[in-house]
Amino acid sequence: MKNQVFYIPDLGEAEDVEVIEICVKIGESVNSEDPIIVLESDKAAMEIPSPVAGKVLAVKVSIGDTVNSGTPFLEIEADGDELNSQPDDSSELEPGKEIEKVVTQNKSKQLNQNFSVQVSQVNQSSGSSIYAGPAVRKLAREFSIDLALVSPSGPKGRVLKEDLHLFVQQRLSGKENQKFQFTQPDIDYSKWGSVEEIKLSKSQKTSLTNLHTSWINIPHVTQHDECDFSLLMELRKQLNKKHKLKISPLAFIAKVTSQVLLEFPLLNSSLSKDLDHAVLKNYVNLGIAVDTPEGLIVPNIKNAQDKSIAEISVEIANLAQAAKNRKLQIKDLKGASFTISSLGAIGGKFFTPIINPPEVGILGVSKTFEKVITGKNGFESRSFLPLSLSYDHRAINGVYAVEFTSQLAQAIMDIKMIEKVFK
Repeated sequence: MKNQVFYIPDLGEAEDVEVIEICVKIGESVNSEDPIIVLESDKAAMEIPSPVAGKVLAVKVSIGDTVNSGTPFLEIEADGDELNSQPDDSSELEPGKEIEKVVTQNKSKQLNQNFSVQVSQVNQSSGSSIYAGPAVRKLAREFSIDLALVSPSGPKGRVLKEDLHLFVQQRLSGKENQKFQFTQPDIDYSKWGSVEEIKLSKSQKTSLTNLHTSWINIPHVTQHDECDFSLLMELRKQLNKKHKLKISPLAFIAKVTSQVLLEFPLLNSSLSKDLDHAVLKNYVNLGIAVDTPEGLIVPNIKNAQDKSIAEISVEIANLAQAAKNRKLQIKDLKGASFTISSLGAIGGKFFTPIINPPEVGILGVSKTFEKVITGKNGFESRSFLPLSLSYDHRAINGVYAVEFTSQLAQAIMDIKMIEKVFK
């Protein structure tokens, strides 16, 4: 056996071609014509195969390198039979000289066999955004796999053989639709300065996937409004003092919202899987977004429409504490019909909350602010509550959404109704 170094063959007019995939590992045995590396030019992907069978001693390029004709790319310990079929001094030839010698000896046919460069042009039928090498495309054809359906994991969104294997496994197990697939650019940020990596928790990963899925699949529209909150704030102070309680404004908002949702059933509904009909719910299971060290979690209060403000306050506190201590039960997280996301204790004025599927609406509540208005006795300062309603435009139209926020604003100022449902 003899060690041999091989060089990138003639690439035609292509220059500074990028290495986008390495197909072998050091110590691996390969056959003649097995792909070693994959190059990508502006117009095509090219597999560079091994000229001989043997054991890979070194791959002399890395992913991201740029190469040209004559660049050394492979050192291999050739098998005896393969060695006999090669010129005796092949490992000693200068880059490009091996090709020149074989051509001179009128053996261009053998050269083409040993150094065949398989060009994978962009597949026009499956979309110009699909990047895959010839071997991957061949495997996809053999198994009748549409590459447009495969989630890429390689550099620059390239489809690898492993991606095809995973795709087939998911199809066979029926898990192909269990999570949303999307890509994120693979960038080495350390090139511009010091960085550190913080691993996402399982909860954060789940939230990331769910939020992105929601944003991609649901046509979000957000209706912003504000309502006079002064009367409710004064009533809250009186009721807390009278009953010796400490109930937050969120409990009042949650109860009023649950009551108004009964008058706007579409906002408390879900669309069917085939988008053929809406499922109206005769209950309001109100999701309350809770910020925890592990990420955003949304437990829900079952049948909030039948509970008092004091009862809702206790449930919000218990669910929030359980969420922060990671002691929520599955039943606490399932079955929500509408969600409230409150930033009132933090700040901000308006925002665009993202819908939690299969719900069709979510109410964002921000911190109250003071505004001078004209009253019966002239100018006066009042507290206003910012409201942001995001809704699924497939199920809800703009007029319906504005009617809901207007009705909600009126209900928040209905002091008599709030007193009745306080306890």
